[in-house]
Amino acid sequence: MKIILLDDHKIFGESLKMLLEEQDEISCAYVSKAQEFLKMIKKETYDIFLIDINLKDDKTGLDLIKDLLADNPKQKIIVLTSYDLDNYKDMAFKLGVKDFINKSVETHELLERIKNVYKGNYKIIDKYIADPLTKREIEVLKELIKGESKKEIAKKLFISERTLYNHIANIYDKLRAKNIVEAYNKAMEIGYINPVM
Repeated sequence: MKIILLDDHKIFGESLKMLLEEQDEISCAYVSKAQEFLKMIKKETYDIFLIDINLKDDKTGLDLIKDLLADNPKQKIIVLTSYDLDNYKDMAFKLGVKDFINKSVETHELLERIKNVYKGNYKIIDKYIADPLTKREIEVLKELIKGESKKEIAKKLFISERTLYNHIANIYDKLRAKNIVEAYNKAMEIGYINPVM
């Protein structure tokens, strides 16, 4: 089984490559940059792509996955990331990844899941966020947390205050939140808003 691993954390990437290559049936190439990754997959064929979401590159892992699966929908791609948020999982499975694994996984489980994807024994995940926030609702939420008045926010977003209040009601409803802090925290947990790094 030939694996290519794309991860911008070199110590993690090199360690995982060594770990995977301890297995008799696995060979693993490791790269830390998306451009390098794209060059390598043009030269060689790989059975499994292991890709992180946060690449500190001009593209995120999800952007890259979208392009790869547009070219070859059958490609076996696994997301391996510490950004284990429902919104990212949701996007990744909608794009067509075969598995989504948190980096804190135990080694034996990681190997088992990679082998399952290789053999085609993965589940088609259909658990998406039931009622996702719209782009506009995410915008409203980000503005609300800055503490400006509703009047200022409506003006800034070129909408009426009434429309703003409708958006706020929808946000609270979708996130099952009672106030702005609760809504913001839930949005961060799900992955609508990036945690402050």
